[in-house]
This record gives sequence, structure tokens and C-alpha cells, in this order.
Amino acid sequence: MWLTQGVVDLVKYEIKTKEKIFECNGVEVLTSGYFGKILIADDQALYCEHDSSARHETLAHTVVCTHADPKRVLVIDGGDGAVAHELLKHRDLEIVVWERDETMLSAAEAMGLYETALKDARVTLRVGDTLTMLAEEETGRYDIVIVNRFDTVYYGEKAPMAHIYRILSEKGLTAVDASGQLFDMAGHKEALAALAANFKIVMPFAYRSMVRPGGEQWLAIGSKFYHPTADVNLQRADLTDGFTWYNSDLHVGQFALPTAVFAQLKDYIKR
Repeated sequence: MWLTQGVVDLVKYEIKTKEKIFECNGVEVLTSGYFGKILIADDQALYCEHDSSARHETLAHTVVCTHADPKRVLVIDGGDGAVAHELLKHRDLEIVVWERDETMLSAAEAMGLYETALKDARVTLRVGDTLTMLAEEETGRYDIVIVNRFDTVYYGEKAPMAHIYRILSEKGLTAVDASGQLFDMAGHKEALAALAANFKIVMPFAYRSMVRPGGEQWLAIGSKFYHPTADVNLQRADLTDGFTWYNSDLHVGQFALPTAVFAQLKDYIKR
């Protein structure tokens, strides 16, 4: 069995898989020999077992190690448990996870990798409509907001990012999934534009994906105060237990951009 993913009719990327162990409402879990288990939503591979540390350590620890003293973190669309698993490596964090699709919780159980993180005493899980929960949330409640699946549900709408900005504390920051520069520059720009409409500092940063076409994927940070390369907490970045991918050198280097790419994005980046 092959998992085939296309990119704007230019590239088809195929991954050999063994069997489908979960399928419901557009969410699937496949097994493969080389890649391990693969999580898929709406025909897009989100990550596999063997590139999970690259994605989720980068997404979680980059923002936690930029903020001087984070206390409360919100993960939007974190029902697979992977981001919560990473955040639990920081002992003093209170973690809230929202999930818009209850199916993702069942997929997490099928994957059997991170579902226990959602049951940890420091994690509060809510399932429901993201936009409704954002509108009802208390102003200034969180130091960090991580949007694990920043997609068409949020693109082009001003309200979601405005609410994220509102519920962040005075020096808060957010990180979002920002598609890819190689095959989806338009989607990447949409993510950066949504951040730039609200935040003082906006910068994309990269990680390597084994299951997304092209291999390069981008996240983006929006900050009210802290600068992600100038304010990195070296002690927290290098002395926290449990990292397999992330460190302070990678933290700084992942923000580097080729000259031509920066020229395309200079109207969106604020650094």
C-alpha cells in the first residue's frame, strides 16, 4: 500500500506503508516499516513516528525557550498529544490543550505514542469549536499559545489571530504551523500575514519533515516582546532533559533564510 501526496500538480511523493490501523472522519493512522506510524488529516501527512521529534520539539521548545518565565501554555489543535508531551519536559508549566476534532483523540490512542500526555495532571483538555473557545477565553490568560494545525480554518480570518493576541499576556508569544516555502509560498505568506497584523515581531523558522513533500516545513513565531534569537534562554534550551532534536544552536539557526526568500517575505517578516 502506498501513501501518495501531491503538490500543486508538480510533484507526487509516495511512501510505502503496511496497513491502515485507524480511519474516521478524514483522520487516518498508517503503519510503515521505515517511517513508523504516520498520522494523516484531510489527506495530508502531519508527521510520522521518526520525524516527530524534529517537528514537535521545534514547535514547543522554541517558544518556551524564548519567553523569560512562561507559566501557562495553550495548545490549539493539540489532540494528538505530541506538543503536550514536549511541554511536559518543562516542570513549571501549566498546559491547556484544545482540540476541534474529537476524532484526533481516537487517532492518538491508535498511534499509541503521546496519548498519555493528555492524561497528565498538569494538562487540561477541552474539545470543541476553536473559534468559540477563543472568543470566550479570558484576556491575558496565557504566556504562550501554540497553534498545532494552522490551516484554512484560520487563514484569511482576522478574528482568530486577534483573539490569540488578546488572550496572551503582556509579553506573550505564539507559534503556528506555517506550511512550506518550497511548494506553498502562498500559504506560508498567509500565515505570516495573520501574525504580522497583530504582533511586533514575526519570524518564520524551519524543521525537517520525512513525510511532507519537499521535506522542508515552516513554522512561524509572533511575539509581543521577546525576540526569538536575541532572547533565547541558553540554560533552558541546553539543560532541559529529554531533547533528541532541539538545542540552542539549532534554535538560532532555524531562523536563517536565503537572501532571495527573504526578499519575497520582507513585507511579512518583522524582526
